[in-house]
Amino acid sequence: MKKACVTMLFIILISACIPVWGQNGISWIEEYTLEDYQTGQLVLSWNAGDQQLLQNAPVLAGDEYNLNFRLNVRQTVDNAVLELRLSEEIEKQSEEVFWEIGTVELPVTPDFNPAQRSFRFNHIEGVYEINVIGRIDRNLTRVGDSIVLHKPVNLTVVELWGPAQTLYDNITITVIDEKIDDYRFLLRQKEAQLEQYRATNVDPAFIQLSENFLELAKQQAENGLVDTAINLLETMEVESPPTQTGPSFQEQYFLPVTGALLILSIIGIVLFVRTRSRLGFKTMIVEDQIREMEALQARAQRIDRNLANRLEEINDRLKEAERA
Repeated sequence: MKKACVTMLFIILISACIPVWGQNGISWIEEYTLEDYQTGQLVLSWNAGDQQLLQNAPVLAGDEYNLNFRLNVRQTVDNAVLELRLSEEIEKQSEEVFWEIGTVELPVTPDFNPAQRSFRFNHIEGVYEINVIGRIDRNLTRVGDSIVLHKPVNLTVVELWGPAQTLYDNITITVIDEKIDDYRFLLRQKEAQLEQYRATNVDPAFIQLSENFLELAKQQAENGLVDTAINLLETMEVESPPTQTGPSFQEQYFLPVTGALLILSIIGIVLFVRTRSRLGFKTMIVEDQIREMEALQARAQRIDRNLANRLEEINDRLKEAERA
């Protein structure tokens, strides 16, 4: 009993003496790169020297990646063991293992298995290169069934743990999906287009309407309703924006399109709430919005056939959601 107490006290003292550099501004993981496993394209890189994340492409759920990182163990601590853990959201695809040790000197413990999500190694001074290969769960950024929400996720891919379950360092990346990527690409296009409108003699009422559409689309995307956000941005597409010297845009378009904007806003709220409940009264609300949309279509038909067609497409998608 006395011997066991002495051993426990020794472990506690050793744990207290091991410096946790990651918590004091000095990183254990000094740099890492993320590459597309299939193409070899460099997606992002990070270096502890300047703390700058350089990103060339989005990290997409469902894609397979090769994560390479450099681990710096700055001193040897006898009888101490470190552990690397991999996120449960990383899956095997092309390879049968998760881990590849680029430095043969890494002092792994005898139970090392590269196909498992974690492994341990002795706390021995050295700089080690390690690779992680795997696919990110394709459903990571998706929530819901009939109405699917798409939201970015900050995924902690790798964690470094020390004695006494002390977290020393980690690698965390932001993951999106193709739908979010499409929305962001379209949003950048519309924002650039809006800047062009401001720099020319486009009707101020049309510019204001475009700004409102952009803001509403951003709100929908933040709530996870990326499909609705994309529909809103696509509705902004016009062949030739009205100018101040041309026909009055406010008279011909502003009121009916603003009505569409309000209805689409209500639709977004209803869809967002509907993901949390499938009670009958919410279905009634959706049905009311469908009827209002149809009335708006009839008004828009007399003003702009293209606008009416776009509203009809949105209305059809709303009906599909109502039937789901």
